[in-house]
Amino acid sequence: MSFNLAQFYKFCSELKIETKEHGLRKMDRLLGTQTYIMDEIAKGLQDDIHFFVILKGRQLGITTISLALDLYWHFVHPGLQGTLTTDTEENRDMFRSTLSMYIDGLPREYKVPVIAHNRNHISLKNRSRLFYQVAGLRSKGSLGRGKAITYLHGTETSSWGDEEGLASLLASLAETNPQRLYLFESTARGFNMFHDMYVTAKKARTQRAIFCGWWRNELYSVEAETDVYKVYWDGKLTGEEKEWVKDIKKLYGVEINSRQMAWWRWKLHEGIKDDALMYQEFPPTEDYAFVMTGTSFFSNSRCTDAAKKSRALHPECFRYAFGAMFQDTDVLKSTEKLGTLKVWEQPIDTAYYVIGADPAYGSSDWADRFSIQVFRVYANGMEQVAEFATSEMNTYQFAWVIAHLAGAYKNSTLNLEVNGPGQAVINEMRNLKRLAAAQGTAGHGIMDVLGSMQNYIWRRNDTMSGLSNSIGFLTTSQTKERMLTYMKDYFERGLMEIKSMDLLDEMKGIVREGGFIGAPGRGKDDRVIASALAAVAYAEQVQPRLIAMRLTKEISHAQENQTPEQIAAGRNVSNYLKRIGMYGGSTH
Repeated sequence: MSFNLAQFYKFCSELKIETKEHGLRKMDRLLGTQTYIMDEIAKGLQDDIHFFVILKGRQLGITTISLALDLYWHFVHPGLQGTLTTDTEENRDMFRSTLSMYIDGLPREYKVPVIAHNRNHISLKNRSRLFYQVAGLRSKGSLGRGKAITYLHGTETSSWGDEEGLASLLASLAETNPQRLYLFESTARGFNMFHDMYVTAKKARTQRAIFCGWWRNELYSVEAETDVYKVYWDGKLTGEEKEWVKDIKKLYGVEINSRQMAWWRWKLHEGIKDDALMYQEFPPTEDYAFVMTGTSFFSNSRCTDAAKKSRALHPECFRYAFGAMFQDTDVLKSTEKLGTLKVWEQPIDTAYYVIGADPAYGSSDWADRFSIQVFRVYANGMEQVAEFATSEMNTYQFAWVIAHLAGAYKNSTLNLEVNGPGQAVINEMRNLKRLAAAQGTAGHGIMDVLGSMQNYIWRRNDTMSGLSNSIGFLTTSQTKERMLTYMKDYFERGLMEIKSMDLLDEMKGIVREGGFIGAPGRGKDDRVIASALAAVAYAEQVQPRLIAMRLTKEISHAQENQTPEQIAAGRNVSNYLKRIGMYGGSTH
């Protein structure tokens, strides 16, 4: 559907607003931030997108223009059932007063007669109604259940506490009404429900995520001849500033000038006075917005560069069909949305691999994920070739996936985290070996998958005798920092090629705060941990062997090209179990 922006802007010019600097005035001079958001909504509607999640900085006028849109949309579309949902009762009352002021100041030709306007709703003569709801800040808010909602404006969504209420509200949204429009706008407050909504909208085909940075507000700038400019602009950028100025140009095509930098520094040093809070309230990029405390562990610039390359890649996607026994497991082609296994390079029989595996502690939408990362390794680096991730499986099934991938990607070293459910994973893999041994020749298929377990399960270093008998990786605060530092060093030196957008998104959310390194709040780091497990196994046990073998990336690929018959034999993850007689074979 089309959104007549010219008509809407003319409507806005007749509205009266209360401003801090100029008191009551007409909304006839819109900010660049306001027109940017409306332009993006118009583009989305043109593409049949009706659901928008807007991430913004403070004091950009987004809520003000969105309230104007609330009124306009209900005026021009008869019979709408809308809701304006706020975080607190105070904001509900304030926004209701704002809408009353808008209506009172409108010329007659722009008005639709108001039938009723009270604390709960506004009803118009054209049968459109806008209800007021409060989500609340606690887990049990007062967010009600809607019926056939065709318009929704949620504001400061990052502060909402009623997740169940939000789920019910979303379930009541109309899906085909041509006039439907749903907006959620908020500043970020760490990794919470709003963060999940924003990430979902970035990936979804029927939703759109919009980021509005402070630098789109032309008022956030100081004149070059002022004292503020002379004090806060010294002609140089700090290392951190260089990074996000570069990111803004790459991601949004906007060049930050010295007058804007002077404003940024002035606001930080004389206003906010806290780096983390400044990035939250006035984020230069969307990645900075969600990092509420601490500093980014991985370089945002390197993540952005890797993401640009990743977007051009199209992995093969698969899902597992589990039976009662490992022998009944099959690997099926799938879509990217439903697939749990992504493969960028099929197994090469002459190659070497490291596998990092991080089991989950629970099974729910908010639980940890089971995650496996597979990297092809060389003396001079590592390259991601496969990724498995899901929150919906059992521990024993995770052991089967590990066995399958370690078998398909042979010449592999597995590093499994043994905290919590990790020990249960090891026990199931031992049971598979026992099952195979008990079956004699019929168990050769399983033995082929497992190989000799001690050949590929990473063992802890023992200072006295080299490798110990203790298998798997025990994560503590000290060992976690060690393995994450390996990953960071390899990645930022260009020695670790990451192809997964999901993994890169997780990396952007990892922060260091004092002795803590990880994803704060409800942020996920399962893919990162699995990758770090692979990195520590590579650094401490596999890379030294490959260096001794002089197996560089160039030599490895040359070997691959010299043995095409071997490569063909091991090329496909999806038919590996069938090829060795595991699935549908004689092992039943």
